[in-house]
Amino acid sequence: MLLLDTGDDEDAWEDVLWRMGELPGVQDPSPGPAADAGRGTAVPRRLLVAHDPAWRGATAEEAAAAPDRPGVWVPDLVVLTDERTERHPDIRPLPAFRSGDAFWITPRQAAMTYLVLHRLHLGFTFDDFATWGPLDLDRESVDEGDEVDEERYGPVGAELEKRDAPPRYTRPARELPALLQDTDLLVRTDFGDDAAWAALVEPVRRPPHSDVIDDFGPYLRFVDDPAFAGATPEQVMAQLRFGDGEDVSDVLLIADAVTLSAPGSRCSRCPSRRTSASPSWWNRKRWEP
Repeated sequence: MLLLDTGDDEDAWEDVLWRMGELPGVQDPSPGPAADAGRGTAVPRRLLVAHDPAWRGATAEEAAAAPDRPGVWVPDLVVLTDERTERHPDIRPLPAFRSGDAFWITPRQAAMTYLVLHRLHLGFTFDDFATWGPLDLDRESVDEGDEVDEERYGPVGAELEKRDAPPRYTRPARELPALLQDTDLLVRTDFGDDAAWAALVEPVRRPPHSDVIDDFGPYLRFVDDPAFAGATPEQVMAQLRFGDGEDVSDVLLIADAVTLSAPGSRCSRCPSRRTSASPSWWNRKRWEP
């Protein structure tokens, strides 16, 4: 992914970077040692962050066409700041481009999308993004005070920026193992109560209300690895590798301290691709087995 700063508001730029978090694989394309926040992840990624005065005032068309040069690296997604990013500090909307799709997206949604850019068949997701938050490439900017236009082009992920506890990737304290998601996963991140974990696994594997499937074990893999102790949902998500098959698995369930201590045993459900019910991809919710 390529992130470009085309504005002149340093505070807005720093705010966008903070909201996106300490993403793995970050590189500064400017001369000098490359900054890399990629430790602690087993999935190869590259995020070029270009904060170069030469890009100030660049149009959407120029930014979208920048990677289209023979013999150079072509990012899967180009995201940039512009005047609208600066005018809306509540959600910091960003223009984004990908293989003909153009849309508005927020920093947190862009960050969560970046973590799964290596997933197969993301074209449907970006089609939806272009529908929910379309960007008019014929216009170089959004007119000041154009309220009707801004209401129509609502950025994907706006609700993520307004949550009480919005998602933000941080570096793990230690390297985490890769997770092959060839089926849906239930990952344990709290190891204080083995009995609570066992009590959670049994009804998930064999739900008492099901009269069609006796054992859901083949459809859900239980990850009971102390290496994930204390890991956040975003950190676990960053370790997902996806198989080369039909790519039908799209749910990551987290059994954290809340799950294993609070009544109801609600897991944190983290989709790893679009859900038809919400324009926000990272629509993490508590799920009751």
